Amino acid sequence: MADTLLVHYGEVGIKGQNRPYFERRLMSSVSVVGGSMGVRHVRREPGRLAADIAEGVDADAIARRISEIPGVAWCAVAATHPPDVEAISRAVVELAKAAPPGSFRIESRRADKGLPFRSVDLNRQVGAAVVAATGRPVDLEKAPLVFRIEADRHRFYLFTERIDGPGGLPVGVSGKVIALLSGGLDSPVAAWRMIRRGCRVVCCHFFNPAAGAGAGVREKIDGIVRVLARAQGPTRVYLVPFERIQREIVSSVPASHRMLVYRRAMFRVADRILFRERALALVTGDSVGQVASQTLANMRVIHAATHNPVLTPLAGDDKKDIVAQARRIGTFETSILPYGDCCSFLIAPQPETRGSLEDIVRMEAAIEFEPLVAEAESTAERLLVVANEESAPARPV
Repeated sequence: MADTLLVHYGEVGIKGQNRPYFERRLMSSVSVVGGSMGVRHVRREPGRLAADIAEGVDADAIARRISEIPGVAWCAVAATHPPDVEAISRAVVELAKAAPPGSFRIESRRADKGLPFRSVDLNRQVGAAVVAATGRPVDLEKAPLVFRIEADRHRFYLFTERIDGPGGLPVGVSGKVIALLSGGLDSPVAAWRMIRRGCRVVCCHFFNPAAGAGAGVREKIDGIVRVLARAQGPTRVYLVPFERIQREIVSSVPASHRMLVYRRAMFRVADRILFRERALALVTGDSVGQVASQTLANMRVIHAATHNPVLTPLAGDDKKDIVAQARRIGTFETSILPYGDCCSFLIAPQPETRGSLEDIVRMEAAIEFEPLVAEAESTAERLLVVANEESAPARPV
């Protein structure tokens, strides 16, 4: 009977002297996510994490949920057996008798290299017992049935299925970042990638009711962030009113250059949020050359509005790759819903693609940005969003 959740990591295992710290952060993530589902007593074991599973819960659902956590290479639901080769052979034979016909193989791993046998020896002995008891053929490459054993001197774990995770680093080990979340396809994927690299992501969305941003946009952002919260836990969101800033820009800047000035103003507001949150960088969903504002020349102009690092994890990605990842992480269906994008508010049909920083600075001189930016940041609505399987609505913080 399955009673243990096994969690394996990849990159965490090569962190040298810092490895215990990374393991503890991953343990914390597993505890937070799995605690309400029946996961108990998360612990470090050689080369992995393990946790007890409460009786009567859906162990497979727990494994699927834990597999979404950054830092997890793969996880499995296992049955615990005494550290005895004969006993584990009998357990595998019983599983083989109950399984559908077909070939099989044994995959074993010694977590403790001090055991008096090699993994290949364990494979052969258990496999021979299964063949003798059931007559099943062995196929070491394409067998549909795989019995997996993890052995140490205290216990043997037995399981048949494993679920791949996203890999990467546990949430929080890399610091905090502010992700500019537009509501489209790209920025949620960029935010998720930074979560996967161990960042705690705070989301920042700019809205303008005059651009068609009504209640539907709020629901859309909430839906996207709930997916991100599945990876990193409760997620803070800033909803920033942007109409007043945009009206000032429209009155002073030619339509061909408004997009650049809009984005630079967003960076100014995001800088203040970064300072409030004690974050270390800004994150955008820019992909070089994808749209007019994302040419290298224009990105240079936009990024010059901040002295903080700007991370662009999608910079070299093709659109089809971004779409594919949006489908995998679960943001695609929400991202493609129509919404009022304030970045396209009253801009030219053919906006500038090779902006000059000197020209933009001259245009911005007519606008007193500081009070506008301060007002936008101070009046932003702050919400805390939980994962999308929760019924609780986003709440102010």
